[in-house]
Amino acid sequence: MLNSIRLTALCLGLFALNAQAQESSSSPIVIKKDSTSSENAKTLFGSSTKSPLKSFGLSVSPITQFGQLGTQAGLSAAIHLNNSWEIGASFLRSTRDENSPKVSQAFQAFTIAYTPKANSIIHLSFPLAIGAISTQQARIFDQNLNPDPMPQGQPGPMRIRDDFGRRDRDGFQMGFRGPKALGIQPGVQLELNVLRNVRLFTAANYRFALGENSTSDMQGFSGQVGLKLGVFDRKLGFKKKK
Repeated sequence: MLNSIRLTALCLGLFALNAQAQESSSSPIVIKKDSTSSENAKTLFGSSTKSPLKSFGLSVSPITQFGQLGTQAGLSAAIHLNNSWEIGASFLRSTRDENSPKVSQAFQAFTIAYTPKANSIIHLSFPLAIGAISTQQARIFDQNLNPDPMPQGQPGPMRIRDDFGRRDRDGFQMGFRGPKALGIQPGVQLELNVLRNVRLFTAANYRFALGENSTSDMQGFSGQVGLKLGVFDRKLGFKKKK
């Protein structure tokens, strides 16, 4: 009787082990997923796939500048990014004034400006111009090499042109070939949104002149008035159709 009980228990044990082995072989192997594997990789410049550029614009600005540098006039052009940043170039030169004791000069610069609230009717902008200051210098010119005669049938002396199309009778040519210096001109600008494509502005600036050829006449305080004409805050992308 005891032997029968032992044999029965042994059979039940072997059956249980065989059933467990079959269940293990038929079940799929499950590997625990790493909780961080679904996240995007972190990078130094951000992991967003969206473009940081939301809007753009283009503008051209006639400018008049006055103050310690004398009266100057010129033009600037800029690209507007996200209705806050402007990147462009400008050119200013002294207007012709025979009564002014200051040496005429020109300023060609790369420009950048930050405008925090460009959509407000009145807002501030913070421009910075960095470029070359050059002074006007006369050069003796032989009229026989590049004459610009009077129209046929109108006698008169030979005339020549300077670099900017002005005519001189004195046998010399004027141009901004004089010593050059590095110019840095920060400022504060007050703008008024007149129309959607027109902005009126006035500014206060100070121009620094650096380098061996810099002089006191190249630097000083100045004011500006001008217009910005162009397109502003044009959104990028297309609207989804409903």
